[in-house]
Amino acid sequence: MGILGGLKNETIKKSISKHLRQEAKLRKGFRQRAIAAGTVAAITFGAGVGVNKAISAYIPDEHQQPVSEDADGDFLADAEETAIGYKVFDANQNRNEFPDGVELAMRCAEVVKGLPAYTFGLVPNETYKIEHALDGLEQCDICGQSIHMGGWEIVNPSLGLRYPDSNDPLDRSFLPDLALHYMEHGSFDCLGSIHKGRVDLPRLMRVLELRYPYDPNEHQLPLDYAVKTIGQLAADANDFDGDLMADSEELKAGYNLYDSDQDQDLVPDGIELAKQCAEAIDALPIEPVDPTGQPQVHKENYFQHGLELCEICGQTVDMGFWRVINPKLGASMDVYDITYHYMSHGSFSYSGQEISEPYEPFHCGRVDIARLAEILEMPRRCGDLGTVYLPGDSDKDCREDLKDFAEFADKWLESTDPETD
Repeated sequence: MGILGGLKNETIKKSISKHLRQEAKLRKGFRQRAIAAGTVAAITFGAGVGVNKAISAYIPDEHQQPVSEDADGDFLADAEETAIGYKVFDANQNRNEFPDGVELAMRCAEVVKGLPAYTFGLVPNETYKIEHALDGLEQCDICGQSIHMGGWEIVNPSLGLRYPDSNDPLDRSFLPDLALHYMEHGSFDCLGSIHKGRVDLPRLMRVLELRYPYDPNEHQLPLDYAVKTIGQLAADANDFDGDLMADSEELKAGYNLYDSDQDQDLVPDGIELAKQCAEAIDALPIEPVDPTGQPQVHKENYFQHGLELCEICGQTVDMGFWRVINPKLGASMDVYDITYHYMSHGSFSYSGQEISEPYEPFHCGRVDIARLAEILEMPRRCGDLGTVYLPGDSDKDCREDLKDFAEFADKWLESTDPETD
């Protein structure tokens, strides 16, 4: 029996070893083929957050040239990722199937295009751009399109910074229109008949005061947002890390007030948690007990015959509410439909108006984040803010399994020691 058991264990070990080698080989082979083709192996680690409505699905593009010293093949150099606080060994940090560099380039291009332009005698009191119009065109080396050879100087008056730096190798006076052309295609490289080089990504992001590639939304009200007759919506406007959760709220709820992206998925914590709470409420059953007869977190409908307006988008919603009930805690909380509307857009602050003139404030305020998170028993799913991952759970699926071992095997004996070849 001992001999048979030993043979069985040895067979299992050989099978696991073979599986790991095959998995690692497949991953490495796919990554090498992807980089050689000018694309990237974007692995989905779980349900991600929609980042940019203008970017519906990732399509590899020849403008996206491979970048040297790019460990994860996300079109961002390792030094760039370190400088902007991204993960060097994670090509798809927010798990939305887009390589981080491609997504960030597209987002930066969108932000630059949306900046107010300087007009003679009128200087905007926000970050703005100055056109450098030149008489001439240059051609894109990839698609052959003719692009204006000038570009835009970007000025951030509050920080006292501008883009580009006076020593910028791409162009010392402006961000070329050709560079914007490449950024719209998902690349910070710029290859044309006049301009050749790479955008100074860390400086551009700082001048734009942009850290995340997520899609900002006007519903995401600042903490000091005030409504007529009501005043400030948040309990306080102190937000040390700028994640749209006040310091007092994070302290009370047990989140990290010194880190705006504590799960490192490139979405500010306050926005992410608001959306996750809205999704949790939407998924709650209306039955107070589960199929086994045990009490469960549920919701009750208290909708009314009347509507109110969202102050931001003008959408009409029911003036009633959901009552969220946790029988184990003996606690409940009313969540207005307008509150749910704002939370689904990433905001714990909400501002509804009467449906008719003079459109006076109706349901306005701020969610008690700590209480709602407790009643909903957040995190409810793997990946929700506050999820605790096992030390070896490299793919963040809340399990340590052969996929994690394969990821480990893929990097086996690789080194980041500068003295090692």
